[in-house]
Amino acid sequence: MPVSGGQVQALVLPAFRNRTSWCATDPSPPADRVTAAATVGVVEVESCAVSNRRPITFDGCFGWFHPGPRRRGVVLCAAFGIDGLSAHRAWGELAEALAAAGLPTLRFDWAGTGDSLGDDRDPDRLAAWRASLSAAIDRLKSEASVDEVALVGLRLGATLAAEVAATRDDVTHLIAAAPVVSGRAYVREQQSLARFLRVRGEDEPADTDEIGGFAVAGYFTADATAADLKAIDLRRLAAAPAPHVLLLARPGDTVTAELATTWREAGASVEEAPFPEVDALIENPTKSRLPAAAWTLVVAALTRGVDETVSVSFGSAPTPQAVMPPRLETAEWIEEPLLFGPEERLFGILSTPRRPRAGAPLVILLDAGRIPHVGWGRGAVETARLLAGEGRRVLRMDPSSIGDSLADPNGPAEVLYTPETVTDVVAAMDRLATPGDDRFVVVGTCSGAYLALHTALGDARVAGLVMVNLQRFIWTEGESLEVAMRTQMPATNVFAERMFRIDTWRRLLAGRIDVVSIARVLARRLVTRAVAALRRTLVVDPVVKWLQTLDRRGSRILFVFGTYDGGRDEFAAHVGAEARLSRTVPGARLLLIERTDHNIGPRDSRATLHGYLLDFLETVDAKS
Repeated sequence: MPVSGGQVQALVLPAFRNRTSWCATDPSPPADRVTAAATVGVVEVESCAVSNRRPITFDGCFGWFHPGPRRRGVVLCAAFGIDGLSAHRAWGELAEALAAAGLPTLRFDWAGTGDSLGDDRDPDRLAAWRASLSAAIDRLKSEASVDEVALVGLRLGATLAAEVAATRDDVTHLIAAAPVVSGRAYVREQQSLARFLRVRGEDEPADTDEIGGFAVAGYFTADATAADLKAIDLRRLAAAPAPHVLLLARPGDTVTAELATTWREAGASVEEAPFPEVDALIENPTKSRLPAAAWTLVVAALTRGVDETVSVSFGSAPTPQAVMPPRLETAEWIEEPLLFGPEERLFGILSTPRRPRAGAPLVILLDAGRIPHVGWGRGAVETARLLAGEGRRVLRMDPSSIGDSLADPNGPAEVLYTPETVTDVVAAMDRLATPGDDRFVVVGTCSGAYLALHTALGDARVAGLVMVNLQRFIWTEGESLEVAMRTQMPATNVFAERMFRIDTWRRLLAGRIDVVSIARVLARRLVTRAVAALRRTLVVDPVVKWLQTLDRRGSRILFVFGTYDGGRDEFAAHVGAEARLSRTVPGARLLLIERTDHNIGPRDSRATLHGYLLDFLETVDAKS
């Protein structure tokens, strides 16, 4: 039966549209939330879902528990790969909306993904993921004492939710958002994406992630995992996954419509609703948009018919699991969630080595755009754990309004390239600094590199600064981030090199290259470089002054660029020739990574970056 979100949107959406504006400062809900909750029959919860969220760990998995008083609980089953990375922020918003409606909610990272233990190259991935979900359901039931369990899944997460639900008798509701119905079709789609996003030329050697599998945006799928995925077809489940099902699908998705028919015939009550926002949700972490209408439908569906009896465990003494501090550990390191800053609204994961290096500065990782603290292709997790294995403490953190950090109620609407965000990094250093141990190395990528630079300029505790694919030294107030992203192009040298490639001419003749836009960008760059070169003959560029100030202070500086990255033109415009950097700023170096993308996605490129980082950190150690 098709359903519409138009009517309930006005009723439920205020419960989380204004979340960041009231939860961070006042635990009592605003009047519009009281009205909305009463309209859909939810007893008002006298607590803020955001301020009450709690990080948890179980069975090697990391997650968040958002408490609520109802006896129907929800487990959120995240999407995988770039889909899940892009939807991460919105997924947290959904958890908070459900908890605000009174439904205790648990969201988690599957084994070998996100902040959980393991790796995408581990064997038997599907079995491990199904076990993760079963453990998450059990943990929810122990935390909240619920009688009913609902699973909400996105993309492949919805597929696994359906499979696991079909094997249990405690799952009463399933909401599958854009589910992967056919694993074979999904693998084919991912392999096509891998080929499309491939950085290397056809005649260049394969990346490590192209041997024994394939990778999309740094996320690896082994051949064995792909084979297991191909065996999945939700239309062939032995039984309907749950008595009550809501399927959210792209308009015109006939495969999911066929699935709905199959599950109805198996005895389930199945509703269907359009999900036109799905592509905007999973397109890109920085561009991702909250699917307000779809999330409204989810909340409405799961609060419908919910019991009016408050769980006796809500607000009472925590369970034994909650008493234990959440942590994940191996023989080399321990990882713990860190809440810090004003009202503990900022979040990060601290990796602590079991055998720490004496006097080594703590490393802070800042990612690009709105990428959460796990990093592109899970690169930040990989980097932090590698460095922790080398004896170094590492914090990978989310600035305000990114990942799992809450918004600053008094902060700017746009947090990228804003000076206010520097205070978030300073708050992390304040939280972790101890007498005699207050030296830091800040590592940032793209906008994270901008943030790292301006943090270093304002805080003498930064002993080392690493800027990876920096795009801007200076951001002028009033500039449009959307325009900057849309006009971002590779380094100028790329176009000269590609002129001699046959595939470039094929694409040009086929009309698949925007010659006019490229010409405009190149012309603007040439003019900028000429003006900058003339200016440097008259005065010292302010960026050079900044770098020289850091150098005199004793801070080591490392620039890392992909050979084709457009940030090299920004560097040339302000600093000049790369080869002359050490003459201008003796304590600074610039290194290049070949055959990589902007986010250092290919595994071989990440290995090169790790080598650069390890060498750089040794130089910082030497100055202590």
